[in-house]
Amino acid sequence: MLKGSIHQKDITILSIYVPHTGTSRYIKQILLDLKREIDSNTIMVGNFNIPLSALNRSFRQKINKETSQVNYTIDQMNLQH
Repeated sequence: MLKGSIHQKDITILSIYVPHTGTSRYIKQILLDLKREIDSNTIMVGNFNIPLSALNRSFRQKINKETSQVNYTIDQMNLQH
């Protein structure tokens, strides 16, 4: 996690690497652990090892349950801000 400011606006950059197994549980736990640190000025980057949107997937892949859970967790974090 890197905190700083750009043009007098505070920002936090959060870089996350997620292992290939247990992706949804891992992301959910990370977000819960960092809940107090995450706000509307937080930028999350990294390798989630899961396609989060149709733009990230080939046309042959379908959104599976794990992807849906990750998207739901991220959406919940967005709603809290």
